[in-house]
Amino acid sequence: VIAPDSFKESLSAVSVAACIEKGFREIFPDADYVTLPLADGGEGTVDVLLQGLVGQKRTHQVEGPLGELVNAEWAMLEPSARNPNKTALIEIAAASGLDLLTPAQRDPLVASSFGTGQLILEAIEQGAQTIILGLGGSATNDGGAGIVQALGGRLSDNAGQELSRGGAALAELASIDLTDLDLRCADIELIVACDVDNPLCGNNGASHIFGPQKGASPEQVVMLDKALANFAQVAEAQGCVSGDEPVHKRTGYGAAGGTPMGLSLLFNMQIKPGIEMVLDVLQADEVLKGADLVITGEGQMDNQTLQGKTPYGIAKRASLQGIPTIGIAGSLGTEVEALYGEMSSLFGTVRSPLPLEQVLREAELNLTRTARNIASTLRLGHAILK
Repeated sequence: VIAPDSFKESLSAVSVAACIEKGFREIFPDADYVTLPLADGGEGTVDVLLQGLVGQKRTHQVEGPLGELVNAEWAMLEPSARNPNKTALIEIAAASGLDLLTPAQRDPLVASSFGTGQLILEAIEQGAQTIILGLGGSATNDGGAGIVQALGGRLSDNAGQELSRGGAALAELASIDLTDLDLRCADIELIVACDVDNPLCGNNGASHIFGPQKGASPEQVVMLDKALANFAQVAEAQGCVSGDEPVHKRTGYGAAGGTPMGLSLLFNMQIKPGIEMVLDVLQADEVLKGADLVITGEGQMDNQTLQGKTPYGIAKRASLQGIPTIGIAGSLGTEVEALYGEMSSLFGTVRSPLPLEQVLREAELNLTRTARNIASTLRLGHAILK
């Protein structure tokens, strides 16, 4: 069973699976292969879910993370015996994603989730009763404030002026007014597919852990963390959020630049591990039955892989059935040793230190070659043991 995630910025999950199969078939041409491309809530989740669900892709023009217009894809599932509600599948990456910007354009101080709010509104307009929202791959650090604004909420400073877009503006937040919120939000079942369990604020929060990859400097990370803390404090002071646990400490609220913070003001929200939801929808446990080996992968495996990423999720399911798993990554990062509890071995595909542009360009070739070498090693090991 070949069950990888995408290699970000280079190969889709479908392409990754095809490369691994091609490499293995050079050595084991007569083996039985089952490909199961996966996602954990990030980009590609809609396509992956449509493998196992009947639905129709749609496109809606919305604001991108910096206000530019983008054509964002989403999908609507019709009611079925298994799923009686009309259900929308949306990725934050489609409207507010990091891949919509060049590295030079990345700016979490001003990047906004407003376009994702526009997609949610479109899904509601089209009759969605349930919305499944994947939170991976965002360019934002605005705590979902843009979504709140897109759906009719008003975020104001001490002078009563509406806040500008982006994470930095939340430092000036003084009041939240949900009077003009779209009333249909109250009837929506919102399931948030989240690939991390980080809290909103602190050293392990949204800004410190994910801010740098979105373009934040060390000084900006501190600024954004304080801005999100202010958002949480104002929301709690005004009674906009329920529950006893402080908002800034809640598990998963650090996903997508703190997006669950804003969503919690609008919806009766459920946060679910994205990979577990995807594996259940695709009935992965049935697919795994009788398999001899699982091969998984993602662009980089590191200590974050343990926090609910695709390779760890499928490896755990395989382990429960006694099936060994091999992991292939574009690169192996820090603390990968902890993954050996669920995976037999890990391999990186980059052959030598190279510029990032070249690594991305050669991803398909390097991945196929690595898969072929792994298969060859397995055959050699089998011959030696004979």
